[in-house]
Amino acid sequence: MTSNRRKTVANASKRSSTWSKTAAERNKLGQFATPPRLAANILTYVKSIWEQNPRLVRFLDPAIGTGAFYSALQHVFLRGSVATAAGIELDPGFAKTAASLWAKLGLDITLGDFTKLDPPPVSRRFNLVVANPPYVRHHHLEAADKERLRKAVLKNLGITLSGLSGLYCYFLLLCHSWLEENGLAVWLIPSGFMDVNYGDGIRRYLTENVTLLHIHRFCPSDVQFSDALVSSAVVVFRNSIPPPGHSVRFSFGGSLSQPNEDAEIPLEMLRKDRKWTKYPASSLFAAAQANASVTLGDVFSIKRGLATGANAFFILSDDAVRENGVPSECVKPILPGPRHLTDAVIEADRHGLPPCDP
Repeated sequence: MTSNRRKTVANASKRSSTWSKTAAERNKLGQFATPPRLAANILTYVKSIWEQNPRLVRFLDPAIGTGAFYSALQHVFLRGSVATAAGIELDPGFAKTAASLWAKLGLDITLGDFTKLDPPPVSRRFNLVVANPPYVRHHHLEAADKERLRKAVLKNLGITLSGLSGLYCYFLLLCHSWLEENGLAVWLIPSGFMDVNYGDGIRRYLTENVTLLHIHRFCPSDVQFSDALVSSAVVVFRNSIPPPGHSVRFSFGGSLSQPNEDAEIPLEMLRKDRKWTKYPASSLFAAAQANASVTLGDVFSIKRGLATGANAFFILSDDAVRENGVPSECVKPILPGPRHLTDAVIEADRHGLPPCDP
């Protein structure tokens, strides 16, 4: 493939994935196209690991989209180094585009729901999985789908996922049965699992079922997807039981291959810790010595959302506001918890209040 061909394909892939749906539609479906530069950076990093034990690649992307990672694979790996390549895609438009771009170059496209497909037999499993799974939030998942997915994960891995888990959590865990022993997996996912309660199942999997090699967290101000306000992480692991004394590389900021911060964290420490975003340790003192500005994030753990610790005092019904004579300028409307919301957009009434129950 020539360099001009690569550029043409990357641009065509980006246009197709960006223009086929509105931003609101893609947000609900969890469709956020992987930027070509980021895909290339990830596959370049994969190659650096692969060269330590070179072998023919058997590639899988269970959420292929229009093929950003396969495009990067073709660009980075030498011709003839890929034995097989497969992609799975639920969206017919994306699957058609991927097939038109890559079928002649050896990519086998399956149109379907990855979470409903049976994994291949052991002899046909893949040794390299690279994926940016759909980021569908839990409240966009039907109750029946949640139950089906939770049962599948429990059956396959013995792990119970929270009902607040997004679709990407199920993708990562269900893909375990598609990855051969000692196979390499690289996932581009939201970094929320590193701290939140619903991430317990993912953190358990990463510390017990596989050998976690590296987690790189992008700086929150450097949003990787132009249409998604979500901080991202690259999670890299092998399908093998972690050896005694194993340590995991944590990096932050910059790129995957050239991070701003870097540290090796003992696996035993991760198993006991429920908050992983503090790794690697903040370089507060180094920044101060270099006369760099210190931000609130260097000193405090910043969390989004409302957690007052005294909801009965701070969150009042309309009747309670009137009974206590609370001035209107001291009151702000608030939405109920996400599990009570049925729509993605909540319009305010003429008083500026959300017409929700509760």
